[in-house]
Amino acid sequence: MLYLLLPIFILLSSCGMKTKPEPLPKPMLEVKRVGSMVYVRPMQGEIEIKDFERWDGWFEKREEKAFCFDVKRLGGKSAKVCVKEALKRKPTAVFLEMEDRVLIKPDGFSDYKLYSIKNGKMDPSSGKVIKGDHSIERDYFKRCYALTGVEQGIESEPLIFCVDPKKPPEVKDVSRLEYQVVDKKIYIFWSYETDELFEEFTVYKNGKPIGSTKTNMYEDKLPEEKTLYTVRVKNRLGFESKGVNIFYNP
Repeated sequence: MLYLLLPIFILLSSCGMKTKPEPLPKPMLEVKRVGSMVYVRPMQGEIEIKDFERWDGWFEKREEKAFCFDVKRLGGKSAKVCVKEALKRKPTAVFLEMEDRVLIKPDGFSDYKLYSIKNGKMDPSSGKVIKGDHSIERDYFKRCYALTGVEQGIESEPLIFCVDPKKPPEVKDVSRLEYQVVDKKIYIFWSYETDELFEEFTVYKNGKPIGSTKTNMYEDKLPEEKTLYTVRVKNRLGFESKGVNIFYNP
């Protein structure tokens, strides 16, 4: 009888017992209160938060009052988070503008945070702690920032300001612009000595862009009427030269 039961016991043992997997632990979070805005970002895994909007890796909600909310980790447990009431006042600042930088002299708090504005919104990931005067270097584009004051771990409403760009470098034009007609095609060619900022040449036809090249020649279908070609130099910063013109007469 023992020999008859043994195969059944082995069969049952080999199947094993499927146990329900343990849920993932509560989410690890970064939570920011900046004025009337609350920002939440997961440090690991995916989360969902009711009544929050998602933007660039963060969950955000506008709420001035103190409140609590649940954060659920997908496939795991939930965590309750509570934030204090918004700090409604904002810092003031004096801006001293110089040719290559702007000096900020903030006032109203002992500690501050400086954020960049990204696509018209404050980027919560860009916060930089500053104390006292702070210098911002100008570049070739207009940049906007948000300055907050910090009080007992809570950040104030942001002071929004922008820094105007410095004068961009002059982009030199091509020289010796000429053309040659071969087999119902026109070949436009020129001379140019590139530098470290060179990106490409842009070719215009009667004021409209028709293409670009990194070589010193551009090929086009031979026009049937008088046509104006313009060649401009574009650098890596996105700036173009004034352009050099040449007319083709059939």
